[in-house]
Amino acid sequence: MKLLVVGMGDSGFAAARLALELGHAVAACDERTSEDLAVDLSPLLSRGLLFYGGSQSPALLQGVDSVILSPGVPRASDLVRTALQAGIPVLGEVEWAFRSARGRIAGVTGSNGKSTTTTLLSEILAAHFPDVRAGGNLGRPFSEMVMGSTEDTWHVLELSSFQLESIDTFRADVALLLNVTPDHQDRYATFDEYSRAKARVFLNQKASDAAVFSAADAEALRWGEAAPGRRFPFTAVGTLREGAFVRGGRALWAHDGREETLFPLEALPLPGLHNLENALAACLAARLAGVPEGGLREPLSRFRGLPHRLEKVASAGGISVYNDSKATNTDAVLKALTAFQGGVILLVGGKDKGADWNVLLPEVRRCCRAVLAFGAAREKAAAALRDGAPLVESHPTLKEATDRALDLARPGDSVVLSPACASFDEFRNFEDRGEKFAAWVRGRMGE
Repeated sequence: MKLLVVGMGDSGFAAARLALELGHAVAACDERTSEDLAVDLSPLLSRGLLFYGGSQSPALLQGVDSVILSPGVPRASDLVRTALQAGIPVLGEVEWAFRSARGRIAGVTGSNGKSTTTTLLSEILAAHFPDVRAGGNLGRPFSEMVMGSTEDTWHVLELSSFQLESIDTFRADVALLLNVTPDHQDRYATFDEYSRAKARVFLNQKASDAAVFSAADAEALRWGEAAPGRRFPFTAVGTLREGAFVRGGRALWAHDGREETLFPLEALPLPGLHNLENALAACLAARLAGVPEGGLREPLSRFRGLPHRLEKVASAGGISVYNDSKATNTDAVLKALTAFQGGVILLVGGKDKGADWNVLLPEVRRCCRAVLAFGAAREKAAAALRDGAPLVESHPTLKEATDRALDLARPGDSVVLSPACASFDEFRNFEDRGEKFAAWVRGRMGE
């Protein structure tokens, strides 16, 4: 086959490499030139890849049998629309990799918590199965993960709405929908369109497959109850006749007429209601994947969370600083703020994704002493949150906002970077943003 890979970030690179391994003729294109890409194309070029930089012209479709679409490229692009009109199949990178995958798949999606849940689930499974691979939207592309996979492999995938848009036959043996709250309003015309993309994690499941979903989130519950597989709800608030919930200091799973202890709450090392929800989902999914009863506590107790997710990066003089750079929407910021009683100096900003900043006001009023907005979204954020804290300021860059926050901080305060925005106005990605923030803070605080 002659394949055209559209978008050459990490996912596109891995998809092209897999296609070359399988013996296909492969071309690739990107609006960026090879010099602008974050990946080095030379190993693929030496194996016959044709690369068209600076263009995603529909003219590149001439003679193409199938398009492999990177998740960052919208299906509304001219090239994709032209391909579909011409009857050329358009496969997302996840769909493309699935066709070469061997073994079983756990797919995790949601507006927030999916990276933590994916990582925790993979670590629990790794304590019980010989070959567990984590990735997808989290670091390692699926097209890389499937290479060398066997029937004994577990693929644990974080799946974004962008990835789920372009699946066709992809099926998860265990699928998790954690929550659905407004995000990516710059890509989706309506919230329902975004929600439906998330719900595709249940697409193609068989009656024997497992669908794990939040009973406390209206959208997750809506789609979970309609899933074609076996349905397993969870909630950290209230109890369930069937499903996972919390009572009496224990996480329980009610099933088959009995209540099983998944883990005592004291075994969970991460604070916050959101982390309890993530742990419930991961532990329920692990049991459904075949982890034996009683096999959850030990790997759960060793879990220390993820970088850039409410990560404590420095503490001195009674001042603590947290890097929550992965909080790229307002719901993630709300969850982060619930971990604090007061004295928060909150840093928000970056590339706006159409967020409704007003939803932050109740939590900002409750616990924030100051809000410092930065980057491209600073004026919009500062205007919306002006009445939320005693001090609200706007700064051109994160570095300037960070310096100001540390000047303002006093013993008992917590400086929290929880941006509610994408990072692309100043940084390569949220990791780059978080790493630079942590380095600036440690330099100032002498750590």
